[in-house]
Amino acid sequence: MNAIWKECYKLRTFDVDLTNHVKISSIFNFMQESAANSADSLGFGYDQLIEEQLFWVLSRAKIEFNTLPSLGDEIRIETWPRGLDKIFALRDFLIYDGNNTLVGKATTSWLMIDGKTKRPVRNDILAQRLPNIDATNAIDEPCGKIEHVANPEFINEVKVGYTDIDINQHLNNVRYIEYILNCFQPEIYRINRINRLQVNFLSESRYNDLISLYKANVGKGNNGYYIEGINQNEQKVFQASIEWEA
Repeated sequence: MNAIWKECYKLRTFDVDLTNHVKISSIFNFMQESAANSADSLGFGYDQLIEEQLFWVLSRAKIEFNTLPSLGDEIRIETWPRGLDKIFALRDFLIYDGNNTLVGKATTSWLMIDGKTKRPVRNDILAQRLPNIDATNAIDEPCGKIEHVANPEFINEVKVGYTDIDINQHLNNVRYIEYILNCFQPEIYRINRINRLQVNFLSESRYNDLISLYKANVGKGNNGYYIEGINQNEQKVFQASIEWEA
């Protein structure tokens, strides 16, 4: 079965940053849109599931870049479901520029949640929903756990507002990415490029929640960082790891 969804996006002024390159959060927006359209086309999208009080929740995401396209460039997102890993439904992505050059790739892990029980559905039920796709993996290893780093530095606190929440009344996935990116000064983006980012979403955030952001340098030099968000109830809401390339 050929179920690879392909969708093109032209980079506009609000998709790029101060260096004129695409923001990682914009790429996540494109991926989220393409994933939703792909799921709709295969019969397990929002409209098909909401009648059964089922919905998708992004749990983990890992993305790697070779280069970052610029303002005016057209990029193509290709995405497909790649089966199950325990309770997770996996979905992969390839990102091409207008010259058909591969510029990035990603793998994501999703949970199908039962709206009545607020619990993930069983694997056997999930397997019935997903087609068998004949495609290679964008990234071979699914997203794993991110190890906690002791004593990270407090960066700032953010409050979840109206523009942050999505149709499920939760903090939108892309807003987490923006919180993470804002943990770094603009000068870093002028001289470095993110070549790998993983984020694991651990618990939901809602309107008016307060999230404290913490950051720690890991590895050699300033090329690796650990970031976490903790809410007002001392509950960890996400963990992330970032690798930079000069």
